[in-house]
Amino acid sequence: MEIKHNHINYVESRFRNMKKRNIFLVFTSVIHLLFPIIVVGQQVSSVPDAFKALKTEPEVFIIKNKMAVPTKSGHFQGVQLIEQNGRKKLLISGSSLSKAYLLQVDLVSNRSEKIIVLMEEPFRHAGGIQVSDSFLAVGIEDNFAKTTSKVCLYDYHNKNLEKSIPTIKINRAGEEKRHTAGALGLLKLDNEFLAVVGNWDSRNWDFYWIDPEQDRQELFYSFEAPEDWGSYQSINLIKDQDSIYAIGFYQKKDIGLGYVDLILVSRIGRFEAIMEKINSKTFFCKNKVDFSSAAGLQVDKKGKLHIWSTQKYSNKKIAINRFSQP
Repeated sequence: MEIKHNHINYVESRFRNMKKRNIFLVFTSVIHLLFPIIVVGQQVSSVPDAFKALKTEPEVFIIKNKMAVPTKSGHFQGVQLIEQNGRKKLLISGSSLSKAYLLQVDLVSNRSEKIIVLMEEPFRHAGGIQVSDSFLAVGIEDNFAKTTSKVCLYDYHNKNLEKSIPTIKINRAGEEKRHTAGALGLLKLDNEFLAVVGNWDSRNWDFYWIDPEQDRQELFYSFEAPEDWGSYQSINLIKDQDSIYAIGFYQKKDIGLGYVDLILVSRIGRFEAIMEKINSKTFFCKNKVDFSSAAGLQVDKKGKLHIWSTQKYSNKKIAINRFSQP
């Protein structure tokens, strides 16, 4: 394990913006030396109970697709649900030989709508994704060299996502596989976001504080995953009143089965890494859907947990599975 703190620079940067904040926010800035976690954003009443209650048989959606999805030498990588103008949409990230992209799907008409090209080669691989508040977090990497990646936050409430303009972009570079970004989780807290970046096969997890308003980010904790943890295709963050958790999605060689691990990350209050796998579950996928392609969680307006997943490759019909908490 490796912990990286830069307390002095972090506090000074906050105090330079003190005039823009009220006394309460200044107080929370000082307290942030201890990395407090204040509950705001997507949440269920009990993550372990919601995870346990998830049905293992899916509801199946068949999407009619007329988009020329660029999946040569790539496949679907992550999926998240958003709402635009009262209509539910799925954003499906993908990789290809030449570009990283999103496919947007409308769940009212069950049709694909548009392709958003995020970056061109060498950054051709958009991995697992997560939506939190108004931001979509995507890790985009050079999956050939495996030495560089970009962690991007796009505001999907304005035109920045459609224009492929990230609000935040974190450049990562270093030894082969260590600084890739194949899985990315994002969680809205009080005035910031907690992000986790899983590298190649999610063997290392890097945690960041990100403040889009102040254009600031800090890598503050890194964790080396145990050997018996899965090679997670996607990692999503979720919380309840007591704790923050990660849900990791992966596939074994079994056709038609998807695997999910529930990991306790930290208690609410001060970030103190626990990183303990506390439960695992097997899901029975249908219509060639699997968790080695796009998978991701959603918390609905009633506080119920859902898992979405897609088939691996694009076609004229795209199968979607949704596993839900009753």
